[in-house]
Amino acid sequence: MIRLIGFGATSLILALYLKSIDIREELIGLFMTLVFAGDLITSFVIVLITDQIGRRLVLIFSSLLMFFTGLTFCFFENYYILTAVAVLGIFTPSGVEVGPFRTIEQSSIASLAPHRDRSDIYAWYTFLGMFCAAFGSFVAGILVDIVHKKWNHSLVTGYRSVFYMYTFLAGIHVILSLLISSAIEPNKEPEVIEEQQQDANNNTTADDGEESSTDAIDETTPLVDSIQAKKASKKTKFSLSGALFPKLNPHTYSIVFKLALLFGLDAFASSLTPHSWISYYIKHKFDVPASYLGSVFFTTGIVSGFTSLCSTSLTKRLGAVVTMVVTHLPASLLLTIVPLPSSFVMTMIILVTRASTQSMDVAPKHVFLATLVADSERTAVFGFVNVVKTLAQTVGPSIVGILTRNGMQWLTFVIAGTLKSTYDLGILATFLTYNRHNEH
Repeated sequence: MIRLIGFGATSLILALYLKSIDIREELIGLFMTLVFAGDLITSFVIVLITDQIGRRLVLIFSSLLMFFTGLTFCFFENYYILTAVAVLGIFTPSGVEVGPFRTIEQSSIASLAPHRDRSDIYAWYTFLGMFCAAFGSFVAGILVDIVHKKWNHSLVTGYRSVFYMYTFLAGIHVILSLLISSAIEPNKEPEVIEEQQQDANNNTTADDGEESSTDAIDETTPLVDSIQAKKASKKTKFSLSGALFPKLNPHTYSIVFKLALLFGLDAFASSLTPHSWISYYIKHKFDVPASYLGSVFFTTGIVSGFTSLCSTSLTKRLGAVVTMVVTHLPASLLLTIVPLPSSFVMTMIILVTRASTQSMDVAPKHVFLATLVADSERTAVFGFVNVVKTLAQTVGPSIVGILTRNGMQWLTFVIAGTLKSTYDLGILATFLTYNRHNEH
């Protein structure tokens, strides 16, 4: 969660910083688009090899990438250098997860946690992530004001101090990754290990990249038959096509594919209103200091985090699908009216009210997706869904940049809210019959 403090901090000032060093809005949008595209490629490539080379090693490598990305932003202002490093490194314009961290953690939680505890763990996982991102925004706003106003440095230097903070946090993340337990690594079935030993004696290659599937078949067994998953884990060879389209039961594959498309629609809508652009919009509409901006995102983040804890109770009572829709739809509708108020206070009220339900669907999403597939396929499926979501985010920031350049940034809130509402209704119409599937 340390990294999310850095992500939240840099997302607050990114668009403002790039504008302060005389980069035009459409180029800022292009920068964000390229960063999302870079995250898509690097995350996907890393996810392909995660279970082959080890989750712990991937976390260490990704943390180092994050460190060197921050270091570059501390010392360079050239648009092309910053863009290249942000694309190849670990960086986010939205304040949410990037890189392979989320995929590895989601898969590890699903593997290590009993089914009955997953909704609680995912809820706390979501809450802590939101709290850290919100705290990062809060600290960043105060830091900019201290450096700029109290220490009398330029505003550009104030913004750059946030990247020093990002680099420092990345260094801590590297150390923590080095200390992480090997228990996060995928387990192998005894039969697979024996088969690999026999193959090794015959100088042949054994497949060592699959996680263990579930050992018992009961009401919590995923939709993919666990016995078939065990057999598949012995035979599956690592391949690009297999990573792009995980080999699942045809019925389950259809479900995952539809879910990924709907998640992609929601992700595209979110890319029209990332934290960096919301911060830019509020700053230029109401001319508030950086500390005020930090307070805005700290408040909304904390509210989102606390209410997300309630989602675990709702999920158990209403089911994952219903919980996802009834909590997310009100937030989607509120997003469309963010541009209406002419006062900062009213805008804050709308944003805080929206925050009270906007993230209550995150934990149910994780629970629902985790119960769709066997343990041995989860890393691939989580990776596939996250790649689709990241791909959907790539175009949005460029659209925002063009609209902002033409004085129409307000329109992005209307479009985003409408698309998110469409996503909510699509989830309800498509997956309502699977609302209680984990009980069968």
